[in-house]
Amino acid sequence: MKVKMLVQTQYKNELLRLNKIYDIPEDTALRWHQSKIAEIVTNENPTDHKD
Repeated sequence: MKVKMLVQTQYKNELLRLNKIYDIPEDTALRWHQSKIAEIVTNENPTDHKD
């Protein structure tokens, strides 16, 4: 599931940056969404992507 990070954090030895979009497992994405550290991406904007 794709999420857009609302904070910068480290996940599985990878730095996830603020406002970038990442593909992570659905259960983790839902947990992060509830915790307000990420938002679920429904349709990805081509200008917002993982570098």
